[in-house]
Parts: sequence; structure tokens; C-alpha cells
Amino acid sequence: MIFKVLTQDGETYTDDFDFALIKNQDGELAILKDHIPIILHIYDGYIKFVQTKQEVFVVVEQGVLEFSKNELTVLALEAQIGPTLERAKAAFDHMKKEKLEMTKKENVDFSKLEHDLRENIKKGKASEL
Repeated sequence: MIFKVLTQDGETYTDDFDFALIKNQDGELAILKDHIPIILHIYDGYIKFVQTKQEVFVVVEQGVLEFSKNELTVLALEAQIGPTLERAKAAFDHMKKEKLEMTKKENVDFSKLEHDLRENIKKGKASEL
């Protein structure tokens, strides 16, 4: 079986898996080969993909999961992958913190630009035309 994870930033994870365990706000669900088609919403949760001797965790925020024809696709606002749940959560938290800091910086830059625009309008006496 194959899984694909797509985020708003265009990040894509693709790999094979034997079965998946989905943890969302409604509880837990396992998906095995030839599972019936299903669509789930994951507000805040994770997916554990199990391969023969390996596990991969994907922490998801605001995602939609679809399983059909042995292909599991996740479309998510944000997602981070890791070899353990703790590492995937740590990567997710780090990514969220970086985005918050970037947003704060962009808001400050926007305020400065708006201030500069007002000053230039006053200096240009555009209001007197």
C-alpha cells in the first residue's frame, strides 16, 4: 500500500506501508490492506504508518484523509514526519514556532511600510490636490 501526504506549502511525503493507525478527535482507526474506501477529518492528530520493521509517524493539523484502492492520501494544512511520535511532534512544534515568528516579523514589517506610506503622502502633499 502507498501513502501520500500533501501540505499547503507543497511538501510531499510518499512511501509504502503495511498498515496505518490514525488517531484523531474521534478516537483511533486502523487501516489494513483492502480496507473499504473511507474519508476522515483530522483536526489535530497523527498517523502511524507501519512497515515490516519500521514505523513512521506523521503529525497532522487540519487534514483530510482518504483511503481508496490501497492508497492513503492526506491533505493537510500542516504536517510533519518523524521516526517516532515524539520526534514528529517536536518537528511539528518547531515548525509552528518558526511560522509564528515569521508572521510576527511580517506584521511588524507591514506596519513600518504603512507608516512610511503615510509619511510620504504627507510629504508629497497628495491630500492638497
